Amino acid sequence: MKHSVKISPERRKDKAGNLIETNVPVFADIRFAGTRMFYFTGYRIDMDKFDIKAQQAKKNSIGTEGNRDVQYNIINSRFKKIRAALELFFQDVDSATKDQIKTLLDDVCSKAITPEPQPAGADFYSMFHHYHDVCKLSTGRKNRINSTINHWQRYEATRGLQITFEAITVDLLRDFEYYLRNESTRPQGRGTKLFHSPVGKNTAHVIIALTRTFWNFARKELKRKGTEIHYPFGSDGYQVPGETYGEPVYITADERNILFCATIESERLQRVRDIFVFQCLIGARVGDLCKLTKANIQNNTITYIPRKTKEGKPVNVSIPLHPKALEILSRYNLPDGRLLPFITDQRYNDYLKDLFREVGINRIVTRLNPTTGEPEQVHISDIVSSHMARRAFVGNLYGKVDNGIISSMSGHVAGSKAFTRYYDVSKELQQDAINLL
Repeated sequence: MKHSVKISPERRKDKAGNLIETNVPVFADIRFAGTRMFYFTGYRIDMDKFDIKAQQAKKNSIGTEGNRDVQYNIINSRFKKIRAALELFFQDVDSATKDQIKTLLDDVCSKAITPEPQPAGADFYSMFHHYHDVCKLSTGRKNRINSTINHWQRYEATRGLQITFEAITVDLLRDFEYYLRNESTRPQGRGTKLFHSPVGKNTAHVIIALTRTFWNFARKELKRKGTEIHYPFGSDGYQVPGETYGEPVYITADERNILFCATIESERLQRVRDIFVFQCLIGARVGDLCKLTKANIQNNTITYIPRKTKEGKPVNVSIPLHPKALEILSRYNLPDGRLLPFITDQRYNDYLKDLFREVGINRIVTRLNPTTGEPEQVHISDIVSSHMARRAFVGNLYGKVDNGIISSMSGHVAGSKAFTRYYDVSKELQQDAINLL
């Protein structure tokens, strides 16, 4: 039996004649055999959080069911169930009534079962998104929050669980860590996006440490509302895995100069070479680098505030420009004021590998495999990335000038643990230290 289904928020106007945009009920508009009926899906959502064309809630949006916040993926899952149930129903019948369809969809949407009430804001994912929205965090930090939420959702789908604060115990956290480090998730059906590959120890640390930070935030928020939640972390609970870093890998000053002087036919790789060498000479993170303009340069000195420090204690970075850096800048005069013709991070990293191979910088280096944590030998051209330029800036200066001078130009805050991951203590420096005994 032919039918059609369209899911969308209700279009209703207020007394002033304006279209209501917030907390709008979402209906399934069902048509069959000359009959039309509207079925309330049980969810409400703001109009700007709903994709009319795709007929679903937008990614990372939140709707409501009664007094409970509901995440977009849960909402969209119900929409898919409604469509699937109607498809199967109409395949097997020659006629239908509105009452039959209502009974069918009430069962699909579990409307006959009264959900157990939850304290306002106590939903794990809703609170995680609230943490993302209200805290003053850098864009990079917010992206890591979104990534962490995605990892939890994939784990939830893989294990067939419902992740709540109460469900997350010490044992579950251990299983989550095992899942992150050892298991892969692949799509389970058409239209699903459940991609997960095992991550390394350091990535697992970031994901779980961020979850712990969020949990501390949630405890305070919910306590203000009169709700207590348990704490599975701490000395008597789950221990967040530590980080392990091998010796930093970066190009030498000689290799940087080879890049600078190399004759390269490809204009694309010429531009990538200029960006990378310039980055080696100022040590900026790529996110800060691409935002620099001519306004950041005064008297051949570049100054800026690293994005990573803006929300805490802002660090004002000032770096005198090396003659090679000035020569690179003289090659470009972009109308929008940007210093260099920047490209996306992913393309930058991809093209860097092509650049290193083109120039012949292919020496073998030892690094810790990011997934297994075991030492391995690889060509430097296979692992080069934008961050290697920042390590080259710090590493090539270490031992030649005071660390405080280096960190004043690299943007590391005083006492930064991360600073030690940017340099390697050479045998020459070790010998110089022994000679002082």
